[in-house]
Order: sequence, then structure tokens, then C-alpha cells
Amino acid sequence: MRVLSYSLTACKLMSTVLYTNGEGLTYTPQNDVTQHSKIALDTLDITTLIGSKNVTEALNIYQNGKNREGKSLQAMAQKNWVDAGLENLEDYEAYAALFFQRDGNPFLDNYNLDAMNCNNSFNGQSPDMCEISAKKNLLCTGLLYAQYEGVSALQYGNEKNWDELFAFWNGVYDDSIDERVSSGGPESVQESRDADFKTSFRESSIQAIIDGQKAFGNGLQGDAVDKVKLAQAYEDFKKANLATFAQATLKYSSLFDADGLDQVKMDQKWGEGYTYFRCGAGLMRTELAVYVNYLLDPRGKENLTFTPKETYCKIAKKMLSLEDIGMGVKMEDLNVEAFLTNIKEDCDITDFNHVEGTYTSETKRSWIPVLGFIIVIGFYIAGYRVVTKRISKRKQL
Repeated sequence: MRVLSYSLTACKLMSTVLYTNGEGLTYTPQNDVTQHSKIALDTLDITTLIGSKNVTEALNIYQNGKNREGKSLQAMAQKNWVDAGLENLEDYEAYAALFFQRDGNPFLDNYNLDAMNCNNSFNGQSPDMCEISAKKNLLCTGLLYAQYEGVSALQYGNEKNWDELFAFWNGVYDDSIDERVSSGGPESVQESRDADFKTSFRESSIQAIIDGQKAFGNGLQGDAVDKVKLAQAYEDFKKANLATFAQATLKYSSLFDADGLDQVKMDQKWGEGYTYFRCGAGLMRTELAVYVNYLLDPRGKENLTFTPKETYCKIAKKMLSLEDIGMGVKMEDLNVEAFLTNIKEDCDITDFNHVEGTYTSETKRSWIPVLGFIIVIGFYIAGYRVVTKRISKRKQL
């Protein structure tokens, strides 16, 4: 059960989201970040407009903002970490290299615009595919911006940045601002996947945010902050979100090619699964992320014929063939059998032990041709080099 409670902090009435999971985890921002949390309301409003086919107004809110004065989701999607003065760019580079844009435009913004307009990289896709992709990539935008605030908090020792991480992840946390509390942000995805897989990664995220707050002690700032504790909390936050979006990748890749599914349902689940994968891809092992991106991206695959359960089994086996999914997260941590009850039988998996080099798939489309995979890896390396070169040039300006 989720309720709201209030406490007096710095002479301001601040709201707290209370998660009751047996432990009663609570987080009280020490700074007023209600305005930051309101950007999630733009996500909710845009999602509703896209669903009602009012793309013109959806684009207007995306580009100009609505609920948070002077701010927009497009500005978040276009955020340049170098220009903002961040020194640690690893989180951004991981995504930017994987989803490299040859035109140099920000990958999040390109995907948002292409999906909403159903053109450019989404040419030839159905309206259903475009619609679901646009809706879900707004959540990816929120997650990467939360990461931006986490890196900022570490660099500057600024607790407000840490509270902003919470706001962008959670969405509105004060029901006097809007009744749509804890909606429109990555937190809502974690809640849904936890319900599917009987896990508690949402609580792991909030615990990490609480742990990070402790690094600031009683109002510590700058170099006085316990950066070691804060860094660990940030890693734990990312790991929890990686786990959630790995679950989402497996869930929807198991559903989109189900036997007897009509094209509308297929496109919706395919687009949802691929876009959720993109949300967590930068946190995965590079080899896994490159493989899943090549395999699951629906664009350019309109005429392929699928065998039910084939795609998710390839992804599951690829996960198990590596040391871990990323950041130490393993398949057994995801509790996959709670939702994918027949995964062992479907995929001919005996257990969820990670053993490098195992599970070379032999089914149709279960492998990426060697030449094709070399090309894909080549694109990733080229993308990474271009991204880092652009970053280096910006730093010199």
C-alpha cells in the first residue's frame, strides 16, 4: 500500500512517498523538487494525447512543455552532458554509442520524434508500433535524466541533484500538486514488473535513494559528502533499474511472437519490448546490449516470419552465456519463472547458472550470422569512437 505522509523540513512542508513492503521504506526530499517531479505529468499527458491520435498537441507539449514551467521533455532528451560540465560521461556514452545517430542528433530525441511522427527511422511501421514506442521512450528519457542527476550529485556533492534523481524517477510525490502520484516515471515500470515477476526492485531503488541521502549527513555538501557511500547508492539504483528493464525485455519478447497473435497486438508488444530494452540497454553488458538491439529492433523487419518463443529464448540464452547481464545482475535475480513459468522447457534451459560460451542456439534465427554480427559490432565501435571524439572536441571548446 502506498500512502502520503508529511514532515516539516527547513520550515517547508515536504511530502514523502511511503512504500510499505514489510519494512515501510520512506524517502523525504530535503529540497523542494516538486517542480522537477511535474515533468512526469507531461509524460502522462503526451501518452494520453498519442492514444487519442492527437499527435499535434502531443508534440507541442513534448517540445514546449506544459506542467513544469519553462522546461520540456525534449530539452531533457537533448541534454548534452559535456556542455553541462559533467566529467564522468560513462553512463551517457554507453547509450549514445549503442544507439548512435549518424546525423549527430541526440538519440532519445530522434527516437521520440520519429515514433510520434511515425516517419524517418519508423518509416514503414504501423501506427500501433509508432504509438507504443513513443509512449515508452518518454520513460527512457526520464530514466537517463535521473542518471544525469545522479552523476551530478556525485560530481558536485549537491544533495539537490540527488533529490532531483528521485523526482525524475518517481514523478509527482505530493498529492497537493497533482493526484497522479508516482506515475509517468520509471518507478511505475518497476512497480509493474515487480508485480509480474514477484520481485522488489522498486523497493531496491528507493532503498538506494535513501542510502544516497545518508551520504549527505546533516546538510553536508561538496567535498564533505561521503562520496564512497553516494557512489555505491547510485550503483545500486542503476542495478535495480537494469533488473527491471531486463525483466521487461524478456516479458515482451516472449509475447510479441506468440502463436495466433494478430498484427496489432504483435506490433504493440514488440514495440513495447524493444523500447523498454532501450531504457536499460546502457546498463547491460555491451555484448548483450548489441546482440539484443540487433535482434529485437522491429525497424526493417516487417517481412520476417517468426517462430513463437524463439526470440525470448535467444535473449535468455545470450544472457546466460555471459558472466552476468551487467553490473553483477544475474538471471536468477530476476525471478523469471514467476512470469515465464515454462522458460526452462520453452528454451531447453536446465538452470540459470551463467557459464560463458554456453547455449549456442540452434533454432531458426537463433543466431546472428558471423558476418552480420561483425558488422553490428563494427557499428557499435564506430559509434563509440564518434561519440567520444565529439565529446572530446566539446571539452576543448
